[in-house]
Order: sequence, then structure tokens, then C-alpha cells
Amino acid sequence: MSFRRFCRKMVAMEGKRKLALSLMVLFVMLPLCAAGLQSARTSLPATATQTGLLPVDSTIGQVAQPDSDEAHQVLSAALKEEYSFDWTETHIAEPVRAALVRLFDGWLSTHLPCTDILMSVSRINADGSTAITVRTGDSCMSFVLSGGLIVSMAETEL
Repeated sequence: MSFRRFCRKMVAMEGKRKLALSLMVLFVMLPLCAAGLQSARTSLPATATQTGLLPVDSTIGQVAQPDSDEAHQVLSAALKEEYSFDWTETHIAEPVRAALVRLFDGWLSTHLPCTDILMSVSRINADGSTAITVRTGDSCMSFVLSGGLIVSMAETEL
């Protein structure tokens, strides 16, 4: 056998060894990778696997599902009512009522009742109150609710 022929056989044999080794590594690693993917899938939040998320608004952030929790239901119902003295008595907490009416009377009288609104996902504050940002048309307002009443408001720039 010539040296040249010997080298060709060795190269061909080396290629087969590499292929065999690659296949063995693949078969050994495949169950490990599959187990890792399964555990990653099960560690996702239930909402991410069960339902799609609504889009992110550039001003209010992640948009919430309509009436997704009690705070959204309370605020949505309040914003759909006509602004009046009774509205302030019903929806604004008594200790802050005069200040909020003085500061936001113009906004409330202009924008209530709201029909087309986007609400952000609610955020629970350290004191247990809930913050929600609302976008209606060309205006944006952040509300903080506690005990089913509005305790704070802040206008947000678009």
C-alpha cells in the first residue's frame, strides 16, 4: 500500500470518527436541552402562556385588559360618569377632595365622561394603594386609588 493511499484511508476514517462522535454528543445532549426548554416554559408567568399581552403605549406603558381588576373597574366606572359635585363626593376621598377639585377641576370637567380610554396595568404602592395611568385622546392622567376612592391625581405630559 502506498503512502498516499494510506493517508486517504486515514482521512476518510477520521471524517467518519468525527461524524460518529458528533452524533453521540447530539444524542446525549438532546434530552438535556429538551428538559431545560421544558423547565423554562413552565417558569413563565401564566398570563404569558395563556393570553397575549396588549401593546405598550409610549406614554402609559403596558396597556391593561379592560376591567382586569377591581381598581380598573372602579376607575373605569368613575371616568364614564358625568363630572359633578356628586361625582366628587362619590369618587374622591374626603381628605383630598378639595385640593384635587381645585387642581383638576378643568381637566375633569373637560374630559368626563370618557368613552375612549386606555389604562395602564395597575401598580401596587408600598402603602397598598393602586396607581393607574389613563390616556384619553390627547390627554394623560395618573390616578392613585385606595379603598375604592381616588386619593391622588397627576397630569402626565404626552
